[in-house]
Amino acid sequence: MTHWKKLTNPNYLGSYAFQPGEEKPLTIRNICTEEVTNPNEPERKETCVVAHFQQQEKPLILNKTNLKAIERLAGTPNVEEWEGVGIILCVQKVRAFGELVDGVRIRPVKPFVCADCGGIITGYGGKSHAEIREYTKNTYKRQLCAACATRAKNAGEAKKAVVPAEDQEPDQQPVQQPDQEHTAPDRQQPETVSAEGQPHRRRRSAAATA
Repeated sequence: MTHWKKLTNPNYLGSYAFQPGEEKPLTIRNICTEEVTNPNEPERKETCVVAHFQQQEKPLILNKTNLKAIERLAGTPNVEEWEGVGIILCVQKVRAFGELVDGVRIRPVKPFVCADCGGIITGYGGKSHAEIREYTKNTYKRQLCAACATRAKNAGEAKKAVVPAEDQEPDQQPVQQPDQEHTAPDRQQPETVSAEGQPHRRRRSAAATA
């Protein structure tokens, strides 16, 4: 489905670019100022601070709220040092012009990082970045991005599921080896002859009958 705002402001990210509940983990490529034209008023232009990303995503016009959020995540107010900083974009209700509207905001936490390549974990194949992280942790015992998870799968690293014995098919259940100590036949003790000439069985020692 196409949000009507996609037809009016196609050059920059907005709340219209998010599915309900969606988050976008992104890595900042650079911060710059640009002359932005209002699509509804082509003659009106404004210089804005804009974030460009390493991923194939539209740039984001940054307001003061989001600029301060990046500063906290980066640990510095210097925009030249924001290159490579990971952020998570989401949509929140914000007050603007006296009413509540949807606005793009930056979460106060950094994205999950792939244990193999060091890149941020993004959504893939209909799964969110959080679902990708949880799946790879359970499957490969470490959090991976989709590309590294594919390489791990091709390398045969997927953890094999262990099926309980009671759930296995009869021909799959392990065969228990007989316990020699408990299944050996009770051998008769050799007979001996008493002083009176009567045969009798040799008594077992106390240790054997204990």
